[in-house]
Amino acid sequence: MSENPNSTLALIVQSMPYENRVARANIDLALAAAAMDFELHVYFSGAAIMQLALERDVTGAMLSAGYRAWAALPELAATFIYGERSWLDYCQQKDIELVMPVRGLSPSGMKSAWRRHAHAMVL
Repeated sequence: MSENPNSTLALIVQSMPYENRVARANIDLALAAAAMDFELHVYFSGAAIMQLALERDVTGAMLSAGYRAWAALPELAATFIYGERSWLDYCQQKDIELVMPVRGLSPSGMKSAWRRHAHAMVL
């Protein structure tokens, strides 16, 4: 964690990927937070982890190729990505490659973790 606990931001992503443009707004918000020097802790709840799937067709949701911008976050700010273990297991079983490493937590573990941050936003 950052030396200043007020500089951390938990983003709790619940939006389903590839259904509408809300998922793109999530990325835009994360990129803006990174530009403001927040240390980002992004928690993908349930199927929202599929926003990180490397091989998906983005045209159905009218998203640009830049939709995979989640992978750029670590270059802009300290970034930690979390997902529910059961969904990470699902991705592994289905050979779904994610654009970046994800730390697995239980749903209750995620809840405990995001409560430790001074700032949090649900997306």
